[in-house]
Amino acid sequence: MNLLDLFVKISVDTSEVDKNIGDTKEKALSFGDVLKANIAGQAIVAGVKAVAGAVKNIGEAAIQSYGEYEQLVGGVETLFKSSADTVMQYAKNAYQTAGMSANEYMTTVTAFSASLLQSMGNDTDAAAEKANLAITDMSDNANKMGSSMESIQNAYSGFAKQNYTMLDNLKLGYGGTKEEMQRLLDDANALNAAQGNYTNYTISSYADIVDAIHTVQTEMGITGTTQLEASTTIQGSIASMKAAYDNFITGLGDENADMAELITNLLGSTVTVAENLLPVVERILENIGIVVQEKGPEMIEKFVGYAVEKLPQVIELGMKMVMAIVSGLADNLPQIVRSVLDMMATIVKTFVSSLPDIVNVGKQIVKGLWEGIKAMGSWIKEKVGNFFSGIVSGVKSKLGIHSPSRVFAGIGENMALGLGEGWDNEYDSIKRGITGGLDFGTAQIGAEQSFGGQMRSALSSLVGMGGDINIVVQSVLDGKVIGETAYKYNRQLQRAMGV
Repeated sequence: MNLLDLFVKISVDTSEVDKNIGDTKEKALSFGDVLKANIAGQAIVAGVKAVAGAVKNIGEAAIQSYGEYEQLVGGVETLFKSSADTVMQYAKNAYQTAGMSANEYMTTVTAFSASLLQSMGNDTDAAAEKANLAITDMSDNANKMGSSMESIQNAYSGFAKQNYTMLDNLKLGYGGTKEEMQRLLDDANALNAAQGNYTNYTISSYADIVDAIHTVQTEMGITGTTQLEASTTIQGSIASMKAAYDNFITGLGDENADMAELITNLLGSTVTVAENLLPVVERILENIGIVVQEKGPEMIEKFVGYAVEKLPQVIELGMKMVMAIVSGLADNLPQIVRSVLDMMATIVKTFVSSLPDIVNVGKQIVKGLWEGIKAMGSWIKEKVGNFFSGIVSGVKSKLGIHSPSRVFAGIGENMALGLGEGWDNEYDSIKRGITGGLDFGTAQIGAEQSFGGQMRSALSSLVGMGGDINIVVQSVLDGKVIGETAYKYNRQLQRAMGV
């Protein structure tokens, strides 16, 4: 994988996030919205920046760590040649055996391997094993004796240059001189002889120095503590987990890395840390419970007694504090009032200066509202049209309005029938009004009761009923009525004349 591609993938630029959040705050519609936008925006920005920062840091660490890894691998291959894979395998497992990452292991081994190879006749296979022994002894010494790993690494690097001033960094009971180093070698030879293993370590051989230190540390019970502590102690397991994490970060930049194995190592070391921590946490909680149960009443009693004893002094102190506050307020009242007035003036000034912006926000609200209404114009038209169409359809349905309305046809029919019945009911009265003035008993027709007069009277009666005069005239002058009337009139006239 190209390192630039890796950096692009795991880096995050938050400039656009900041800009968008800023735009959001500028578009807030009220002071409350601005306040909420600020709070939410700041929280979001903080969260995004935190995540972005973490990812970016991981990316930068991966790039840097992998860059170092490439250089270190090159150094190991140059020094150990065909045995480089052996060293690399030890480096990969160093998170457990030495509490180191692969990079730390290779950095340490390349610091002294030139002298080591020289002292071993450039036997790369043997030198790879001896280098691993030296690094494991360094880690064991740091874990057991409490020395810093850096000081021990510096000591071993010094031994490769015939510099023994830092021998005392190992805390094995030997001072930092050449003579003390020789004494250490002699002691190691004696220890081996006691075990039937006769050796002749010399100060001129770096490999002999490494073996002599290993012999002395084994006698002192230091050897193997790193690997043991990596699985059984909190500090050791944490060191192992840290080294596994460093290997994981380096693997992010390596296209050939076995990420599944690196993740498994990291998770396994993390679980080990948890397993070592949990018993300690449980013991802490148990001890707290015991203390509370056994010593709680005594502690409470002592506390209450102390509180009662000191209560008057506390009250007195409180009164003094109150008086001091009151006195301070009184002494500084003019300044406080002036500060409050200044603050109020600043608030008013700020509000006035912000008024154009507030007015502009109001305008934008109105414009936005109108634009929204216009945008929904067709929707409103459709909804209103459907509403009134529904009303019209409902009315037409209820009234039977098609062509024409059946309901109003029925109303018209009933009106006509009612008019007919009204005419039938009034017909006899009209008839009497027309003929009542015709008196043929004397065979004469009075001038004032002439036929025309009677007709006018009948017509007036009809008009009083509210009827249309034309309809009434047509009805009154019906041929049948006129015929019957004329017939009766002629008959009475003839009888009066003696015919």
